[in-house]
Amino acid sequence: MKKKQAPKKQAVEAILDRDIDTSDIPDLGNTAGWVRGLMYRPVTRPISIRLAAPDIAMAQQLARKKGVPYQTYIKMLLHDALEREFGVAPPQYVSTR
Repeated sequence: MKKKQAPKKQAVEAILDRDIDTSDIPDLGNTAGWVRGLMYRPVTRPISIRLAAPDIAMAQQLARKKGVPYQTYIKMLLHDALEREFGVAPPQYVSTR
């Protein structure tokens, strides 16, 4: 531990358990109404793909406007296009940031 971290550690250790606010932590004893699988993340694997430089630039520009990383944006576009081809409604994307 670094010397300047020691005072912070001592300050944290001095806090009593009863003084810690845990009101925002969900009660794990009561899981009524919880839905399993809403945060499902499929298994992913890295690949290498060649794309035209203008397409990448356009994807970067559009992703920047939407506030997402461009590779994530490309993945979202590909996913939506694949589901459209298969006739499945694309899911709603929720930002985790």
